[in-house]
Amino acid sequence: MEEVKQKLDNQLLSAQVKLVIWDLDDTFWRGTLSEEAIVPIKENVELVKTLAGRGIISSVCSKNDPALVEQQLRQLAIWDYFVLPSISFQPKGNAILNIIEALQLRPENVVFIDDNPSVLAEAQFNCPKLVCLSSPTFLVEQVDCAALKGNADPELTRLEQYKVIAKKFESRQSSSISDETFLRQSEIRISIDYDIDASLDRIIELVNRSNQLNYTKIRIETEKEREEFFHDLNAFGFNAGIVRVWDKYGDYGIVGFFMTLATLNRYELKHFVFSCRVMNMGIEQYVYAFLNRPDIRIIEPVANPIETFANIDWITVSMKEEAIGRLRDRKITLIGGCDMLQLSTYCSCQSTEFTNREQHGIMKRLDDPFFILGDAKLFAESELRPHIPAANEEDVLQLRDALSTTDAVIVSFYRMMESNYFKGNDGLTFRIDEDALRALLASDLGIWFVHNFTFVEYSHVHLNNLISMSFDRLASSTKASAKIVVLLEDTRKLDDNPEEYFFKNRYNEFILKECARIEKLHYIDVNSAVDLAHLHDDGFHMNRQGYLQLAQAVMQIIDP
Repeated sequence: MEEVKQKLDNQLLSAQVKLVIWDLDDTFWRGTLSEEAIVPIKENVELVKTLAGRGIISSVCSKNDPALVEQQLRQLAIWDYFVLPSISFQPKGNAILNIIEALQLRPENVVFIDDNPSVLAEAQFNCPKLVCLSSPTFLVEQVDCAALKGNADPELTRLEQYKVIAKKFESRQSSSISDETFLRQSEIRISIDYDIDASLDRIIELVNRSNQLNYTKIRIETEKEREEFFHDLNAFGFNAGIVRVWDKYGDYGIVGFFMTLATLNRYELKHFVFSCRVMNMGIEQYVYAFLNRPDIRIIEPVANPIETFANIDWITVSMKEEAIGRLRDRKITLIGGCDMLQLSTYCSCQSTEFTNREQHGIMKRLDDPFFILGDAKLFAESELRPHIPAANEEDVLQLRDALSTTDAVIVSFYRMMESNYFKGNDGLTFRIDEDALRALLASDLGIWFVHNFTFVEYSHVHLNNLISMSFDRLASSTKASAKIVVLLEDTRKLDDNPEEYFFKNRYNEFILKECARIEKLHYIDVNSAVDLAHLHDDGFHMNRQGYLQLAQAVMQIIDP
């Protein structure tokens, strides 16, 4: 038996310790509580408090009388430091396993202390990855090692959060209803917050320490990894948010983090991680749907798939995010440039985006009046259309279908005022981006394009008329209750570009007149809707907070 004790005590604390399960007799006091007078061991009592201050929680597994134990631990002023104590005369192996599972932890993140070698062997048999020690002495000696470092938690927040889990577990154990019915009566609420700067330490802790519900497992441990992470937080195309959860049992705090990247080619999750404290609540599935199910490369192992339940109807959005939550219940159609991809991440789960798309390696733009006014039949009959980066029959039919059922259309048409329009020998005109035009002319189709297309120079008035016709088409193609929201151009940060400032102001004045002409048409002044701090120096793009503010402004129009 001594060999067993020595073997177990020689285990290294290789993983972060999140829970310590203590025996009582000859651990917190010398002697046996039920048989004789006891003498408290003060250093072990203090160790429990020290660990709690680092966010490392404690539990008890002891063969004793529950009432006597509670009385004694209260006298030692540490009863409230223990979560889900198991005090009975049942075998400890299963009891330990039940504590770990109830608190939704992994055995390798748990330490069990007991001076009885046979009990240690039993515990090791039931939980092979459990760290078993015959005495707290090892923890005292290693208290400053990395595995026991934890995170400073002077308010004992982590302890309180695990008490919430324990309370819910005990309530669930005493109930005969189904798991989903239990979740429905739990009154689960969620808050998704994109203002994350004050929570960066918690985010990094979550990314580095979570495993069971860390679907991407991209750590932020080295200085280089931190630099890359902070760069991405402020780079165009990236959006990040934290997830807070609470229910009628208590507050779980910040339990999730995600970072998405929206590009012309794809929409993907770079980080998607949750605390085990919310395991089996459907939080990760709800957030994934909230984000419009981005592409994700899942790094195994994970405790469960992202989508586990057939349907989640037990989670509600908190007051802070209700406006965005209501926006996501609407069918929304977005037409414009790449900035609409960023806005769409905060919009409806049923949104349809007509933005810049890649075709044959060259960007085609759908913020084109000839796309909105286009005839699907003529596009299908054209022999030129399949070879150029322009809207095709499928795009037009998709737009028609989207407009027929949409609750709102959000558009950004300023780029239509650019002069890159070409008319083909088939009689059809399209708009092309300057970079795309250069790429097309440099390709194998360059000479063919010159022979089959002619540059069309439109006046400012003609371009305004094309946009007016586009608005009329959108208004007539949508249901009576639908609203068309036009984004005005941001005229800030243009001190060094007076010409662009003039063009944007002129466009904004034109849009205001159109909104007065068409009842369905509404505008958002980006200059007042989005704080200047969220606008990038190029005067066009914004950071994640900017697009969130823009989404909130959209909601005020769609659902005032």
